[in-house]
Amino acid sequence: MTMTTNIPNSADTVPIGRKIAAYLGDCINNWLAAWIARQEREAARKVLLSFSDRQLRDIGIFRSQIEYILNNPQKRD
Repeated sequence: MTMTTNIPNSADTVPIGRKIAAYLGDCINNWLAAWIARQEREAARKVLLSFSDRQLRDIGIFRSQIEYILNNPQKRD
């Protein structure tokens, strides 16, 4: 008499604890990346606002464009 079992291989299953830990790790990573990006934008904003109009003109932007450029870096024309 032969007995067979339907137990999946351990490679096929991931314990729920690991899934939860991975999900929470991803959430924390995303939050931290967003926080760092915001801190960098704030630092850049302070520096750009401290420049004179001539210094801004030398780098090719106007004071009125600072917020737009910081919030849309990929759309700069």
